[in-house]
Amino acid sequence: MTTLNRIKIIEYTTTVLHDKKTKKIWVSKRTNPNKEFYEHWQSPGGHVEESDISAKWAARREIFEETGIYLKLEELNYWRTRHYYKEDQWRIVHCYKAEIKGIPNLTEPQEMTHWELKKSKEILKGPMIDSLKDIIRNPKENETKIIIIEGSCGAGKSTLAKKCKEYYKEQGLLTTLIDESFITQDPEQKLKKYAENLERYRKKEITKEQMKLLAIEWEKEIRDKWMSQIYFQVTNNLTGMKPDVIIMDRNLWSTIIFMKNMIKEGFFTEESLDKITENYKYWRFFTREALVIWWNTPTEEIIKRLIKRNRGGEGDLEYFRNLIETYKEYMPEVYQNIKVINRETLVTIEELDELLSEILNEKRIRN
Repeated sequence: MTTLNRIKIIEYTTTVLHDKKTKKIWVSKRTNPNKEFYEHWQSPGGHVEESDISAKWAARREIFEETGIYLKLEELNYWRTRHYYKEDQWRIVHCYKAEIKGIPNLTEPQEMTHWELKKSKEILKGPMIDSLKDIIRNPKENETKIIIIEGSCGAGKSTLAKKCKEYYKEQGLLTTLIDESFITQDPEQKLKKYAENLERYRKKEITKEQMKLLAIEWEKEIRDKWMSQIYFQVTNNLTGMKPDVIIMDRNLWSTIIFMKNMIKEGFFTEESLDKITENYKYWRFFTREALVIWWNTPTEEIIKRLIKRNRGGEGDLEYFRNLIETYKEYMPEVYQNIKVINRETLVTIEELDELLSEILNEKRIRN
């Protein structure tokens, strides 16, 4: 498999349609010799398109396009998500089941045979697409909830992330917290070295071009590590156990905001940002259905906290003020689907404990 930054991520859906009376499965055979899985049994499915607001939405659309049957979203039962690899592709297939009463129509005769009712055992005897085989052979999995917590340094997002983890663990849910420890606890102290170089740039001890090259390498490394974290959690390659909840204290898309801030400082360019993020479009699957929480704490409260943490040097405070403004400017652009925004109001720890359930259930908590 190619490196994660260069891999092409393609999402699909597959839905097994059971006949309500017989419990048999509706299948057809692929008839286009120019496409994969020629003469294999298949069930309705296809690509998740950019216009689809969720994987389940895409599954419903594909069912309608291929059978003429329209299902309500709640009639689709999530079954599991499978991962397949081919050359430079990572294929993610979201699998569903549904029961239907009617007979599927042949809406794409150039692509498939008429729909037939078959027992699982009959289907398993012949060639079939991989995801159909997985649905038939394997049990139902939990559907992972993804929570992304964003905010400037000192906003309190790490406290919120830990509170969220505690909340879900108390409910008996397997919860994973992914944070920036790969940066802050790096034994090579690359963050410290980068900060020292930034200070040297401000003192004009190194040139703009030198600082730009250092920043590019730094952002590439952070990008690649975030991609690795997402990949291993989504595919369960670290523990072999699929989490019920993934909480992220910042994530891959945070790098865009930090690079935007570098541009404001004068040593980074939009061209460099575009080059580093050119494949981020393939990773949008991770944020599409996530609960994105922007923890937008009042600026002066953030500054007070940073001074308390001994990060209150004049250059530091100027940087953090700029970063706060950059967050305000670019958060709605980076995350088109922010579902909870804590507006510029200070929330205490005590209030947070009271409001946590409402926050995680996507209710608006402040005006």
